[in-house]
Parts: sequence; C-alpha cells; structure tokens
Amino acid sequence: MIARKHLRRRLSQYGALWLGGFVGTLLVMAVLVFGIRTPLAAAADLVLPVALGLLGLAVIAGVGVTVVRDVGLSTKSLITALALLLLLPLLWAPVLAVVVTAAIAGASVEYSTVYADFRIAVSNLIYPLAAMLGEDPLVSLIWQAFQVVASVVGAIASALQVWRFIKPLLYGPEDPEAA
Repeated sequence: MIARKHLRRRLSQYGALWLGGFVGTLLVMAVLVFGIRTPLAAAADLVLPVALGLLGLAVIAGVGVTVVRDVGLSTKSLITALALLLLLPLLWAPVLAVVVTAAIAGASVEYSTVYADFRIAVSNLIYPLAAMLGEDPLVSLIWQAFQVVASVVGAIASALQVWRFIKPLLYGPEDPEAA
C-alpha cells in the first residue's frame, strides 16, 4: 500500500526544490552578472556547481528519510523511482536559470564549463537511447525535448507549490469551494 500522505509530501518538496533551485540561481546570477558585472560564463561556473550539488544532496536526503521512515516497501520503491526519474528535470532548474540570465544579458552560456559539462553528461545519458532509435540528429532533437519536458515538469511543480500557498489566502482554510 502506498502512503499517499508521504508521497504528496515528497512531491511537494520536489516542487519547492525545483522552484527554489530556479529562483535562487536566477537571483544569484542576476547579482553576479548585472550587479557585480561578473562575466556570465564565470558566474555560471561559480553558481552551477553549488546549486547542482545542493539539489543532489536534497534528493539524497529526501530518499534517505523515506528509506528510514516507517512506510511500506512499495512507498519506498515508488519514491526512489520518482527521485531517479525526476532528478534530471530537477537539476535542469538552476541550468535553466543560467540560460534565462544569459538570454537577458545577451551573452552566450556555451562558454561556461559547467554548463557544457552538464549538457555533455545529459547527452551521454540520452545518446544510447537515441542511438537505438536512429541517427545523430536525433540526439539534438532529444536534447531539445529534454529541455522542454524538464521545464514543463518544473513549471507544473512550481505552480502547484505556489497554489498551495495562495489557496488558503483566497479561500480560507475551511471554505468548501477550495477543493
């Protein structure tokens, strides 16, 4: 039996992590690039390792807490599988923040070593899948699809997180219309 409350809590934490990873990285990048005038690639090389590391540790902690909790094996297995499935979209959040900063600054993000390493690592993960399906141009298509899917997953997770905060303000805690 799946412990739905525990699953909802972990998915809510995922949404908060995605939103926090995106907004936090965006703010730090804005301060570095627009405030201190750090070159975008240098700022990305400073910020991305920290953001990716913190998000990775948060996922490990979430799965670890689930493993030691008094929940069934099916809940533990589902949360571990979801953590693995949603890890890349979660790690995309700070990378997307850097890409957004680059677009606003009119700079190229491709000069960032960490961004390039992230893109290479993701490509190495998806290349075997693309190779099974066909030719090399497919890798580029799958990379673009990954970016879209990861952004959509993050946007939905973030929207749900924001809605959880706003809903009591709009409807009140006991209003039956809030359901």
